[in-house]
Amino acid sequence: MEIKNVNSQKPIIAKETEKDMKIKEASKEKEQNKNTEGIKYEKSDKVESYTTYDKTAIDKLKAEAQQRHENLRRMVEELLKRQGLSFKDAFDGKEVKVDEETRLEAAKSLEEGGEHSIDAVATRIVDFAKAISGGDKSKLEILKKAIDEGFAGAKAALGGELPEISKKTYDEIMRRLDEWENE
Repeated sequence: MEIKNVNSQKPIIAKETEKDMKIKEASKEKEQNKNTEGIKYEKSDKVESYTTYDKTAIDKLKAEAQQRHENLRRMVEELLKRQGLSFKDAFDGKEVKVDEETRLEAAKSLEEGGEHSIDAVATRIVDFAKAISGGDKSKLEILKKAIDEGFAGAKAALGGELPEISKKTYDEIMRRLDEWENE
């Protein structure tokens, strides 16, 4: 039996197929667009179209939500401190009086254009839902169920009834999701 020298063989060079080149191009484009905002929609040969979520956009939305939460927490904490109270006191059922300054600040944040207005909150929730789903409308029922569960949790935490602004925000979120589904 004869064994041929491996080095005498010509090296095998795989030819790049058109499909491989498209995958490489898409990968390069994805890397270039990595730090841009929004959801990226990409075409594929395998499927009519598919979507990927944009981690940068999701991280940005999370950071903004955290900042808004901190702002609200700070406002409540300052209100409590002015009355010689703490969060624990408030949760233990001690009476908390809302002074005019804090009431006006809270009212302003709920008005049109405020960071807690119906439009602003609905926009953030719908943007996050679209980003986390990668723009995939087939995930719409899952998204709606998660939003329903979130509002149900808030309702339970508030003693079984949501404020009117929360109900209107919920309705606006669902309207926007339905609108997105029909685009």
